[in-house]
Amino acid sequence: MARKIGIGLVVCLVVCVAAFFALKSYSDRHYYDGYDPTLPLNANVSEFKTVDGTVEAFGQQLPAHYREQRVEIDARPGERVPALLTMPMEASAPVPVIVLLHGSDQEKEFVEEICTPFNEAGFAMLCFDQYMRGERKVKGNFLKTSIAYRERCWKNVHDARRLIDYLQTRGDIDKNRIYLVGASYGAVTGTALLAQEKRIKAADLVVGGGNLRLLAKAPEVRRELPGWLLPVAGPVLAFIVGPAEPVCHAPKTAGIPVLMQNGSNDGVVIPESGKALYAALGEPKELRWYPVNHPDREPKGEEVIKMLNDGLQWLKQQDDRIKSAGH
Repeated sequence: MARKIGIGLVVCLVVCVAAFFALKSYSDRHYYDGYDPTLPLNANVSEFKTVDGTVEAFGQQLPAHYREQRVEIDARPGERVPALLTMPMEASAPVPVIVLLHGSDQEKEFVEEICTPFNEAGFAMLCFDQYMRGERKVKGNFLKTSIAYRERCWKNVHDARRLIDYLQTRGDIDKNRIYLVGASYGAVTGTALLAQEKRIKAADLVVGGGNLRLLAKAPEVRRELPGWLLPVAGPVLAFIVGPAEPVCHAPKTAGIPVLMQNGSNDGVVIPESGKALYAALGEPKELRWYPVNHPDREPKGEEVIKMLNDGLQWLKQQDDRIKSAGH
């Protein structure tokens, strides 16, 4: 009897494991399914407020000069996404817009630190709280946060697409001049966004990388992980968010100009990871290196500001090209 019970338990275990992996395989194949542009946005938009002062960014005191509006939309039924939209002080015609995907530990207010040069160059800039951040934080145990982290990647892409749907309803935004700036984690998920969202005309991926196992080997990433997780960090990361691997999506960016800006001293997105993503991207593309660590850990903030200003100049060139082409 005991032997039969043991065999039965083993069979049940094998069936459960097989069912789990079959379910995960199906989930991975359909990871980015579900975006529906026909759903109502139910947008809630505040009045503009004027910001005219200074802001600290990367240890530097910088001017802050723009108009700001809070925007909130339905990404999916029952799930609201809050965002901040910053605009030039004055605009006589619809303006181009940059969707900003912030880093993994940032929030939508990050746009307030860097938007002024972009706004003064004539761009609007929109940044939303990604799932698990800001007003959308998730609390719970390791399992709950692991599930949320897996969901965050596809939600990041869907939420950005829904906000582009919203931007195209506005009379003060030029719907044919939409661009992307993705920073760190925002560059990783921004790669998948570019692969799916062809309304974006050009993208600047700042300190982004690919190959999840390489990303897990970064010294500053490993320093923050518990010791027991270090030997299996790469495989665990790939298992949880494997379908979001940017290297897999990068070839589908072909036709969208992409600038990558990476730090040669980056301890979070190591140079090898940046090179892996760049090699996989479709054409046209360009990779520029800067003598910096990850921007939030770089003591020479003026070097990070220079990198952002270089990205702005590149985006202005892309926008001039789009305007000249009449798109």
